[in-house]
Amino acid sequence: MITDGVNKTLRVVSDYDDAFVRFSPTSLHSRKALINEAALIATLREQDIPCCELVAIDGCSVHGPHIVNGLEYNVLLTHTIAGSVLASTAHDARAFGHSLARLHRTPIKGPTRMLAISGEGEIDPMIRPVFEELTGLVQQLSDTPSASDGICHGDAWLGNAINRDGTAVLFDFEFFGHGPLAYDIATFIWALRAEGNEAEALIYAGFLEGYRGEYDFPLSEHDLRVNLLRKEINNIRFLCQNITMSHEVKVATAKFARDTLDFALGSRLSRFAWT
Repeated sequence: MITDGVNKTLRVVSDYDDAFVRFSPTSLHSRKALINEAALIATLREQDIPCCELVAIDGCSVHGPHIVNGLEYNVLLTHTIAGSVLASTAHDARAFGHSLARLHRTPIKGPTRMLAISGEGEIDPMIRPVFEELTGLVQQLSDTPSASDGICHGDAWLGNAINRDGTAVLFDFEFFGHGPLAYDIATFIWALRAEGNEAEALIYAGFLEGYRGEYDFPLSEHDLRVNLLRKEINNIRFLCQNITMSHEVKVATAKFARDTLDFALGSRLSRFAWT
């Protein structure tokens, strides 16, 4: 077992292959969603984007639904990526930024969407006040035209890539979509803040150097602000729909959401300027 969260990921090693098998609850990802994810991965591989590689069993990389311990899962199979996990350093962030920029430049067309997790499901009463502030603020702010659109990873942080000979190889495209590229940049910043790393400014500078060395486009503070709020909204929806939270976790979730809101609206966001 590699991960034992909402998704269950197993590493399966045999005489013939070394594969990651990701079990996603059908309540989170339909079979069609996994088929779309697999199609994206295949397309990215064709265009030489550094990302995971599919494994096929009986000609198919997506299987299911299967019942495991009373729960229904769909399954995605990929080859294990040889290498090491990315560290929270400027060096690895630079490699990640470079690979993310290559992904963003890929000319894959599709319907624009806001990379939003489904609005279905109740928001816990303890978290609802700040959630409503976040959603209301996004509605007010998002009328301004956004930065460039393109193919987005959907969960762009250092934990979703492997360092293979100095290249960040991307994986875990379960929330991918075609939308504002600022969402992925904001997600990287959001994850840095969640980690609480004192070197976040240096890490972001490394990421920025790697990204803009490959791809540069106008990105305003407004774009980052709106998409930081969207990322926080998605995080709350994901937790409320998929996690049984203790009182302490609910308190921490509400606090971090409030911190994100204050950060996005305050002067500290300028430390993550695009220029």
